[in-house]
Amino acid sequence: MPPVIDEQVCTRCGICYGICPQDCFAPLAGNPPAVAYPGECWHCGACVMDCPVEAVHLQLPLQMHMVPSPALYGPPKAGEEELLKKAAAFSRSVVK
Repeated sequence: MPPVIDEQVCTRCGICYGICPQDCFAPLAGNPPAVAYPGECWHCGACVMDCPVEAVHLQLPLQMHMVPSPALYGPPKAGEEELLKKAAAFSRSVVK
């Protein structure tokens, strides 16, 4: 998924447009930046890291799985079930 720009926070400085290695953003001309080529985005995070007001956010295309799979690691050991439930809830909250 392409970067998401919070237009309420964006100052239209053009840094995201200038820093993007894939030229995914359309020229500004006083408007908020627009992602003109979303399929070209590498999800490198350059636009996110260089935005001075934190107006750019990435939505990663794949959900991160932080919980060990029982298919790979077997059933939870004694005392691990509650921790795994918390980790699963966090994992689901990372990407919406």
